[in-house]
Amino acid sequence: MADITLAEFDGRVWMVGGEPYLDDLLFNSLDRNISIEIIPCETKSQVQEMWLQMCGPQAVSGDPWLIHPAIVARIRRGSSDYSVLFTEWSAMLDSQAHGEIAAVVTWAAANPGASFELVEFLVPGAPKGMADLSRLRAQLVEDKLVELGVTASLISRAQRDLPDADGKTADSRRIDIVVKPAD
Repeated sequence: MADITLAEFDGRVWMVGGEPYLDDLLFNSLDRNISIEIIPCETKSQVQEMWLQMCGPQAVSGDPWLIHPAIVARIRRGSSDYSVLFTEWSAMLDSQAHGEIAAVVTWAAANPGASFELVEFLVPGAPKGMADLSRLRAQLVEDKLVELGVTASLISRAQRDLPDADGKTADSRRIDIVVKPAD
């Protein structure tokens, strides 16, 4: 179980466990050994149930702490094992991207059976071309991983929405490679 548990429903995230760490989470001063887990929920009542389960009955009725989307984005960025950042409107893998991908391949060789999730970051309502560019970037990262020896069936994809509506954030130019060790 993680030190901090966050529950996500309908694009919002609440802290349902780990309240002693709240100030450090908000101020970005958590120790590196503090683990954070984000659990997707299908209903808002699941969020409430998790909160009561982890923190017990509350003296005052209400909701758990709602975490600002920028802080959630920072948590997701920090929890990613590897990130490939592209220049604006480009899908070219530069030397830094090749270095990140090579590090993943080295890690994969030492940890057989691990799987990898490529995460794209999209701005809701952005032009179709931005989503197409993101998919192309993810495909290039995947192709390079496979070319260097990672088994294609161990690679999956995910997309996350960015709360920024202008579509010009650095996060929308990023593909994360999340490592999932074998059980």
